[in-house]
Amino acid sequence: MGSNSILAGIGATVLAVTLLVCGFAVCCLPGVTTSLAGTVSTGETSPYTHDQLVELAGVTRAFTVDPHRDAEAAAEDVAAAVVGAARAASAEGAPKAGEWTDAARAALEGDGTALATMDALAKVSDRYALDGAAVSHLEDCNRLITGVSSWLGMIGVAALVVGVLLGVRRQWAALAFMLRMGPALLLALLAVLGLWGVVDFNGLFAAFHSLFFVDGTWTFSYDSLLISMYPLDFWMGMGGVWLATSVGLGAACFIGGCVAAWRAQVQARELRDAAEAAAHKGKGKKGKR
Repeated sequence: MGSNSILAGIGATVLAVTLLVCGFAVCCLPGVTTSLAGTVSTGETSPYTHDQLVELAGVTRAFTVDPHRDAEAAAEDVAAAVVGAARAASAEGAPKAGEWTDAARAALEGDGTALATMDALAKVSDRYALDGAAVSHLEDCNRLITGVSSWLGMIGVAALVVGVLLGVRRQWAALAFMLRMGPALLLALLAVLGLWGVVDFNGLFAAFHSLFFVDGTWTFSYDSLLISMYPLDFWMGMGGVWLATSVGLGAACFIGGCVAAWRAQVQARELRDAAEAAAHKGKGKKGKR
């Protein structure tokens, strides 16, 4: 097996991972969270309005995905947003004012930090605020995402380097293999996961979380603020965005692989014609002697 074949195999593998990562990266964009939350975070059983849930979903997305140097300060910002929304939602005459108990309103009267106020509110009910377990889970997600992002970026760079190297070497057949096999590997993985999701999405969701988080740290009551912002339909929609992005980019790579395969055929034909011309020329010289 030649070096170009080895490079093509490595390239196909890292390309498949890169396509998967690109899909996840799109899911992390603020606009995606806002759009999905705006569609599925209805707020029907929540003490917050639909618009408030969408706004809080955007705030918690930033806390979960974006890197931050001071975790406590970032948590304080989230708490400030939650407490501000709570005071607005519980105010007299607000659309959801009837959902707020006297105990919840009393918790909002504290003059401590936003985190302390949110914690007091969450002790009344996690319908009203993010409790310590929810904040801790979001922090775990942030550490995971920010911790692996640089490594995943390196995998993407590796795929690009291998592709460019094969192109510069004019190894069109090897490049075609990489660009077509990478999406094929991705499609095989997505087919398995997609079938699992159709049959048992809750099971897939639980298995995914169990890979990265300790059991019991990522489950919350159905009417909690966290689940009101991000209901099951939100994650199903996110899965659809992930799938569409990865498959779309994979299709573009596959088309590029088909172009590279055509170039490989042209290259092989040119080499064959050159070899035949050289052989014919050699025979002509022998005949003159």
